[in-house]
Amino acid sequence: MRTIVTKLQKPIFPGARPSPVQGIVDGVSREMSVLETNYTECGYLLEAWNPNIHVLLIDLEFLKQLNYEICQWDKNKHIQIGVNKSYKNLEYSLDKNHFDVIYYTDDSEKDFLKFDIDGGRIIPRRFEASLSGNIAIPKDNQLFYHFWKRSKLLNCANVEMNRTEFQKPVLNASTASTLISRLRDELLDNGMFMFLTDGTLLGWYRECTIIPHTTDLDVSVFKDNYNPIYKKKVLNNESKYFKLWRSLGKEEDSLELTFIPKIERTPTIDIFIMYDGIEDGNLTYHYVSGVAGDGTKYKFSIPIYDPWCAAELHNHIFWVSCSPEEKLTHEYGPEWRKDHPSSVYTWNKSGKNGRIVGKFTKEEMRQYYVMY
Repeated sequence: MRTIVTKLQKPIFPGARPSPVQGIVDGVSREMSVLETNYTECGYLLEAWNPNIHVLLIDLEFLKQLNYEICQWDKNKHIQIGVNKSYKNLEYSLDKNHFDVIYYTDDSEKDFLKFDIDGGRIIPRRFEASLSGNIAIPKDNQLFYHFWKRSKLLNCANVEMNRTEFQKPVLNASTASTLISRLRDELLDNGMFMFLTDGTLLGWYRECTIIPHTTDLDVSVFKDNYNPIYKKKVLNNESKYFKLWRSLGKEEDSLELTFIPKIERTPTIDIFIMYDGIEDGNLTYHYVSGVAGDGTKYKFSIPIYDPWCAAELHNHIFWVSCSPEEKLTHEYGPEWRKDHPSSVYTWNKSGKNGRIVGKFTKEEMRQYYVMY
């Protein structure tokens, strides 16, 4: 566990204290008291079951128990662990009576771990863990839960585009993907889980890369997950990689932020805050917004968004809709598989899902159409 493990002098188990049974039978050995119940103290159990090779605790229910004041586990119930494939020839050393073993691949060229379960799951390698013997335990259980919740791997369609040879890419796809991954990490550090949308989602799903003639990149964050502190940090030059180029719309219902890399100054990355579309008190759709230079406000509706799946794009993990074809058909129409040059695509007219919803006054534009 190269980059994810921080070794501690002593294992730490939140709330790991004697169980009620142990408290009652004072003076009796811990092992004797455990015989009176199927449940045992989590810390003792991990100590007793400590394997001979390094493993990663990935059992969400067990991780949840570690948050409780008194952590107990049914000793007859298996614990799910992740084991690096490099240890597969040593699997005989793992007690299959105690563990459900899920093998994973840790490729140093990729920023994620890939688990051989449910057709493939991937999670960012970027998390801290403490060691209890040879068991690595994620320090932030909630973060790990959110990683796993979004880990179902989707494959791209890899449609052959038949572009002419003279069409040179505007963006280097690998460099652009790395740039988005840096924004992903900065947003994660501020509690936000971004996901690919619009042309960037189209490029990933349709052709497994960045659309070669695109000039910008598109991601979204749900409104209830948006942290305005990040915007302030970037404006205060606290971001390592980005500057804020513009801010459009209102935070409560129509915000769009555009970032540029500090050094290259291109490409721009648009973060569209995604809002709930409520009808008769129920969530029926999501939407993002746009503002034209003359103050015209646009609303782009989207079927209820489901960014709970993961994708690989040039060795980086990103979160995406679990139903990308539905989202792309709604936005681009049934011919989304065909290439439409960015030079003839107009953001407020070419899409199939936008409509005008009003117009800012000149006074409002000074507040809600800000260039930095």
